[in-house]
Amino acid sequence: MNITRDKQGQPLIEWEMPDGCWKRAWIQDRSGSNKDWAGTGKYLNVARLDGPGIDPGGNATDFPIFCDLPDEQILEAFVQSVCAITGCQPSQMV
Repeated sequence: MNITRDKQGQPLIEWEMPDGCWKRAWIQDRSGSNKDWAGTGKYLNVARLDGPGIDPGGNATDFPIFCDLPDEQILEAFVQSVCAITGCQPSQMV
């Protein structure tokens, strides 16, 4: 699984679903922001993409992170779980 970083330095994983739809999951640091609605400072986000390397094409769904796991470990566990549930093959990941 390839973890890269976006323009803001946030770790992310992009992958293609079997139907050709692309997804991106990333960890966002909202510490000290008025967008830190859960008071955790960190959020796992997921959104659809129009293709690899393209900014998200829709609204992201965010999940507050309440644990101290490293960002990369959170991303890998999330994407592996989603792929296992949906039947996406790891070879479709960028």
